[in-house]
Amino acid sequence: PAVLYAGTSGGVYKSVNEGGHWEKVNNGLVPPEMIKSSRALNVTSIHVDPFEPDTVYAATLSGLFKSTDGAASWDRIGQSLQDQMIIAMIPDRSKKGVIYITGRDGVHRSGDGGANWKTLNKGFASTNIRSIAQSATDPDLFYAGTNGSGLYRTRDAGETWEPMPAVTHNAGV
Repeated sequence: PAVLYAGTSGGVYKSVNEGGHWEKVNNGLVPPEMIKSSRALNVTSIHVDPFEPDTVYAATLSGLFKSTDGAASWDRIGQSLQDQMIIAMIPDRSKKGVIYITGRDGVHRSGDGGANWKTLNKGFASTNIRSIAQSATDPDLFYAGTNGSGLYRTRDAGETWEPMPAVTHNAGV
């Protein structure tokens, strides 16, 4: 519980003393030729694997990375994805090795820790997905926020998505 990770525009930082001291842990996070890019170290999401505490995933605007040694070093994963600009990412809390990522081309799921990916866009009006969240009580229920077409949910772990009803407010109530 004393170990914390933070993803920033400067890369990944790690604290082993509840935030008392932070250290940059970017070894292998971005190839040297990308360092000059303004978005080279822009980490959009960072998560510790719920089943393997030394496994950490970092989503960046330049791709997806995985560390199996507590962020001492990073390996790029998900190179088969068409769009490497990862906006949001979440490991499935109920299934080992399952990761969801989102971006401009929708939602993708890996069932093997990031080696292979399946696109899960059935039901979306727009595939520019900005956020994803898993229900705390139902492991197959996820919510996704889009850029322009609202909020969606899936009750089957991403196989099909449906728009959430618009919230209406009654005047005078």
